[in-house]
Amino acid sequence: MSAHPLCRAARVAAIAALAVTSTVSGAGTATAASPEEHPVLLSVNRAGIQAPDSHQGGLVSFRVQTDDPNGRQLQLLRPHDGVSMDQVLRDLADSVSSTPSTAAAGIRAVHGEAEALGGAMVTRQVHEQFTEEVSPGAVYLVDLTALRADPAHPVVKTLNLAGTSGQNANQIRYPDGMVIQQSTEEGPRFQTGTMDHAHLAYLVHNSSGQIQEMELRPVVAGTTDDQVQQYLDEVADGENPASPFTGPGVGLGGLSPDHQAAVQAHGLTPGDYVVLSEVPDETTGMPQAVLGMHKVVTLQ
Repeated sequence: MSAHPLCRAARVAAIAALAVTSTVSGAGTATAASPEEHPVLLSVNRAGIQAPDSHQGGLVSFRVQTDDPNGRQLQLLRPHDGVSMDQVLRDLADSVSSTPSTAAAGIRAVHGEAEALGGAMVTRQVHEQFTEEVSPGAVYLVDLTALRADPAHPVVKTLNLAGTSGQNANQIRYPDGMVIQQSTEEGPRFQTGTMDHAHLAYLVHNSSGQIQEMELRPVVAGTTDDQVQQYLDEVADGENPASPFTGPGVGLGGLSPDHQAAVQAHGLTPGDYVVLSEVPDETTGMPQAVLGMHKVVTLQ
């Protein structure tokens, strides 16, 4: 069932308050165009990454699509001052290793070397649009699907963001709900209480201490979190259990701690999904989903 209108209004007000803290100040007006109306158009497939060379910085909206029948994942990264993108890519390649110790060392290094600015997991049927504040300067678009297939030959595109144009809070299209990625005594967890509709925009905020993503995988109707955990544990133990997943994942790519982005899927069908993060844990190297970073949701 949909949330009561008053409940949704209250939570949207809270989301709006948080979103305002991440906007850039300036002399923009309420009549100025929202960044969602003029997104950076990105396409990623087996032929590479198609993207402009430059775009306006500040509040930036990225629209990502693919024609790859197997789906594709694109990640945005910005190295810290003094760190080369080549170094980040070497460590990112380690982070996708199937050897847990190598994956842990790789993701720890990426966390320390660069800002993870989100990204998109897309299929032929579902494209994604995510919006966030990105200051002027170069950012790098990385095809994570290609990196996993061939870590020695990363596919990367540079996007230069120019000075801001005076956007302000009046130009934000506030999201309809919020997803929080957080650390708990039991381990990393999702808070998804307001996530209930396939076609709405959600603000994803990473309050945990590690890079996190928000992947949405369709599951068999009625699947529980305990069943998802059992499946993940058995896979981690080298078994080959029946999968609860019924299709490829879509969603938001990796975000560094204390970062946030609004994301909306276009073409997502209603049904049962599991929200999960498969970014490796910085200590164990296991996908964080195995440590409990997953939550089953029903989307109308």
